[in-house]
Amino acid sequence: MMNEAFKINELGNLKFFLGFEIARNQSGISMNQRKYALEILSDTRMMGCKPASTPITHGTHLHQDDSGNYSDVAAYRRHVGRLIYLTNTRLDLTFSVNQLAQFMALPTNLQYQSVVKILRYIKGSPALGLFFPRNSFVQLKAYSDSD
Repeated sequence: MMNEAFKINELGNLKFFLGFEIARNQSGISMNQRKYALEILSDTRMMGCKPASTPITHGTHLHQDDSGNYSDVAAYRRHVGRLIYLTNTRLDLTFSVNQLAQFMALPTNLQYQSVVKILRYIKGSPALGLFFPRNSFVQLKAYSDSD
């Protein structure tokens, strides 16, 4: 019925959508943002950096300190914004990135060094993502406000 009202093209199985890479196999569905993560690393000139084993150093307490204000506030906001979008499939980054997002108004050099540490962590595992096993009992439910 929709095909009669609108021209519909069958594109096959979903493989790439809004920066998400989707792969299906016998065991389930995997979803990651590898290409997007590599674009972030390339844009920030961090492709050649040494990978880090954790996104944030244990015991790091981010707060407004006197390490000096970071000079390029717009770049800090852009980096953190891109990292926020990456947390759609990288749940291991969520806590660290949310901590950094609290300092969007006036970031310091300490917060920017934490951004660099997260980028080094991404360098070590750019294809990390979500996996939904075929035999799982998880049900995806979504709600929407029609207003």
